[in-house]
Amino acid sequence: MRKWIQLMIKRKKLVLSFFLFFTCFLLLQITKLEVIIDPDNVFPQDHPFLVVGNEIEKLFGNKLTAVVGLNPVKGDIYQPQFLQKVNRIAEKIANTPGVVPGHVVDLTSKKAKSISSDKDGMKVSTLYNPNEDSDFKKLQQALHSNPVYEGILFSRDEKTIQIVAEYNKIPGGFIAIEENLNAAIKSEVDGTFEYQVGGVPVFLSYLEKFSRRMAWLFPIALLIIGLIHYEAFRTLQALFLPLVTALLAVVWSVGLLGLIGQPFDVFNASTPILILAIAAGHAVQILKRYYEEYASAVKKYVGYTARQLSDIAVEESMTKVGPVMIAACVVAALGFFSLIVFEIKTIRTFGLFCGMGVLSALAIELTLIPALRALLPPPGEKELTREKTQTVWDKIITKIYTAVLNSRKKIFIGSAVLVLLFSLGIFWLKIDNSQKSYFYGKSTLMQDDEIINRQMAGTNVFYVLIEGKNEDDIKRPDVLKAIDETQKFLEQDPEVGKTVSLVNFIKRMNQAMNEDNPQSFIVPDSQDLVAQYLLLYSNSGEPGDFDTWVDYGYKSANIAVFLKTDSTIYVKNLVNRTADFIHTRFSSDISVRIGGGVTGGVALNDVMVKEKILNIAQIILAVFLVSSLVFRSLLAGIFILVPLLAAVVVNFGVMGLFGIPLQIATALVSAMAVGIGADYGIYMSFRLREELRQDQDVMQAIKKAFHSAGKATLFVASAVAGGFGVLIFSWGFMIHMWMGFLISSAMIVSAIAALTIFPALILQFKPRFIFENKRNVKI
Repeated sequence: MRKWIQLMIKRKKLVLSFFLFFTCFLLLQITKLEVIIDPDNVFPQDHPFLVVGNEIEKLFGNKLTAVVGLNPVKGDIYQPQFLQKVNRIAEKIANTPGVVPGHVVDLTSKKAKSISSDKDGMKVSTLYNPNEDSDFKKLQQALHSNPVYEGILFSRDEKTIQIVAEYNKIPGGFIAIEENLNAAIKSEVDGTFEYQVGGVPVFLSYLEKFSRRMAWLFPIALLIIGLIHYEAFRTLQALFLPLVTALLAVVWSVGLLGLIGQPFDVFNASTPILILAIAAGHAVQILKRYYEEYASAVKKYVGYTARQLSDIAVEESMTKVGPVMIAACVVAALGFFSLIVFEIKTIRTFGLFCGMGVLSALAIELTLIPALRALLPPPGEKELTREKTQTVWDKIITKIYTAVLNSRKKIFIGSAVLVLLFSLGIFWLKIDNSQKSYFYGKSTLMQDDEIINRQMAGTNVFYVLIEGKNEDDIKRPDVLKAIDETQKFLEQDPEVGKTVSLVNFIKRMNQAMNEDNPQSFIVPDSQDLVAQYLLLYSNSGEPGDFDTWVDYGYKSANIAVFLKTDSTIYVKNLVNRTADFIHTRFSSDISVRIGGGVTGGVALNDVMVKEKILNIAQIILAVFLVSSLVFRSLLAGIFILVPLLAAVVVNFGVMGLFGIPLQIATALVSAMAVGIGADYGIYMSFRLREELRQDQDVMQAIKKAFHSAGKATLFVASAVAGGFGVLIFSWGFMIHMWMGFLISSAMIVSAIAALTIFPALILQFKPRFIFENKRNVKI
């Protein structure tokens, strides 16, 4: 290590030139990055609900449903000018990028049909033709006789028309989809109507927009971290050097992400703050040691120039701290890289991103920082005096040191009680991946969604996929009646606004062909009669009228279930009850599965607990193995894990007590906490061992360790908490607020545990990996 640092000091200009070139190259890669939400990256694609959803998309084109509610300012929907506007808006939406061809439906579209009968048989016609003079009484009568459209294409009070559009993903993300959708509507805005937009693409667009707040939240976090460092050391270099390291680590990791073509998403957009905090934390440990070594060199090397003393301090501080930093970074990087085995792609990207950031910070600390430090002016007497001045940090660390020395039993009992109390909160912890829970306040998004859900069937949907073994199986009366019974069962649920399937149309056909007798709004008992109805319909209908509900060979069909909530707790309960019901209604030769839409969140719930436990277990295992190897002691690995486990338990307890759900965003917090928190115990262990080796006075050695590595731990934890605390002020966006609060609290708990429980255990048991030949000393 010493020879390497000497080489970096000697070749400082060459090192700086290389870093300048490489950093500029990576800066160019950052320009390729975008914040794009891809649902396929968030949800576990092997889960049965996602498998069914993907099959439904292939068969029927249903996946990402956007809805537009249009309300005339005066009167009801039966106005020529209003309906013509609806028609023009729908046509413009149909021509926007990403729309599934033929999957834009409203009252004025060709797919919205009136089914009636006359002396010649079944009559199928469009509900409304904007190019013809229409009889609105006739339109109203047609709508009332076709209940399938109520809640889907028009509201019960007949004051809202809804346009339903299915989308595929497009370049530019969901922001581009929402912008195109709004542009189509605004082109017709003239004050005669109001509108609302909703559905999955719109929510995902808002996620992308809110995630882009990191562009201004990051600089604020950077400023706060820098100010905390400056207050801690009271020197400009304390403000400058850690931030240079941290910024370069962020540039490198983000640039590498752009180089391999990985986009940001909502759950990884805050990762630069994490990398910033980790890199700045290691820089603080080195800077603290540099000042200590420089002060020592001034006394030891009398007559040396300030430049020579600074080079000695750089060499000594890096030689002594370097191995510790390597161990800490390897622990964190392995923990994060272990996440790439997970099924959920966004978690894999998070692990890859964080791991690259940690290794980037390590590379910078071992190369650029000694070279840069060797070029910077040595600290003057005034700067050294300011750094040594007793501050509130020294008072805090003195109190902690005194408590660990004299009140270990109280620390053990108090820690156990606190951890136990917080662990009770785990019983209230709920697992919910509701997208709507990501937002709060009176945003346009939430207001529009509330209006649409109140007026219409619901902006959330899932599907029931029915598959026969042979063509025309869907035409069988037993299958159609089972579908009908399933729909009736679902519509009893208060949160189900509507269900739609082929059965709705067949029942209307049967009623129309029986003189509109209300008693005939049922499924016919004859398969031949069903086939005849469908044939009659095809004579005057469009070939693709039913392609949303049944495949061409009538082998597969689906039920769309529209919900007024996307709470995955609620959806899971409904899905489970529906699955039990279905089991008793369909014959054994018919396959019936549920999936798509909001069941993706349920799938995420199903894997969340298992993968969360595995996630924490992997990182803990990495911390244990590396710590044990570095210190050549299994006991070292166990001791370092104790404060981390306490932090994890408290983290989950806090979530339960404050009603913060366990979902994809908050699930990453424990990984962050363990990845960063492991550093504290490792640095404390190394410094305790080093001081005990050098100082015959055990008490003095322990005190020095607390006032060096312990004090630096306070600096780092407060800087991380302060940096992430900025996210709490991301108004309207719960993901940022949850992460800001949870990571800040986790850092504080990790630091306190590392400075109390961990050293208390060390002093109580005096393990050989720390005390070596001084284990008999009474403390």
